[in-house]
Formats: sequence, C-alpha cells, structure tokens
Amino acid sequence: MRLDDKLLEFFTRPLMCIIAGADAAGRPSAGRGVGFHLIEDREAIEVIFSAWQWPRLEPCIRQTGRIAATFVSPSDYVSFQLKGAATMRDTQAPDLDHAERFITAATNELESLGVPRRLIAPWLTAREARVARLEVSETYIQTPGPLAGMLAGARSR
Repeated sequence: MRLDDKLLEFFTRPLMCIIAGADAAGRPSAGRGVGFHLIEDREAIEVIFSAWQWPRLEPCIRQTGRIAATFVSPSDYVSFQLKGAATMRDTQAPDLDHAERFITAATNELESLGVPRRLIAPWLTAREARVARLEVSETYIQTPGPLAGMLAGARSR
C-alpha cells in the first residue's frame, strides 16, 4: 500500500508513536516509538524503539513478523494506525539521528502543551535502539470522532 500525500504531510508534524505486536502465542506487547523513517517507495516505514525500555517487542516482531504502529499528533489528536508485515534490521547511525530529532520535536511539542520536560524524559529514550521495518498493508484513521477506526481511503500505487 502506498502512503498518500495527506499522510506524508501528517508525518512532518511533531508526533508520538506506539508500536504493538504479539508473540507466537498471541500475547500482546507494545512500546513507544522514538523515531521513524519513511521509505522512498512510500510503501514502508521504519520505526525506532528502545529494546531496553520495551524488551518484549523485538522478540514478538521476530516471531510473528507483524506490527501496528499508531502515530498521534499531540496538539490535536489527529492519529493514524499503520499495520502490516514487519522485519527487524540492524540499527545504524542515521537511525539514531532520526530518533534524536523525533525525541526533540515530541518533547518540545508536549512541553508547549503544558507537560513538564522532567515528566517527558522517561517516556522517550533511544537506549538500545532497534529498528522495525513495517511494510504497510492497512492504514486506519484513529483520530477521535465519527471516523475513528475506519480504514483510510484506498491508496493507489
């Protein structure tokens, strides 16, 4: 599934991210994402998370090869969830740069909304950063309101 221009524009905002998966037995695991990189073909996104903070997430992804990543704009709650096949790849220096920029933008945004910086710091860490590549097959609107949970419009290749 190819991400459309509206979604690409959304990804330029300061965002928060939750990654969710399940192990082979169906036990759920979720963690906070601390960065992402959109792949040029617009059909995949690489999401960065802390294996130190969320140790069950990587094994779940490796076992089932599937995740859902939900991105939320803290200023207005506009939210989208992307689902699909996932693989893990080695973390590289540019990933840490993406994480640093994401953490800075999210922290600044949350602080502007009245959340004290000292409360934000424990939520967002790139310690033992890992990268999951999500091949997007479904996109859902998660913004609170009448469209929440609806499949986002069909994306053409």
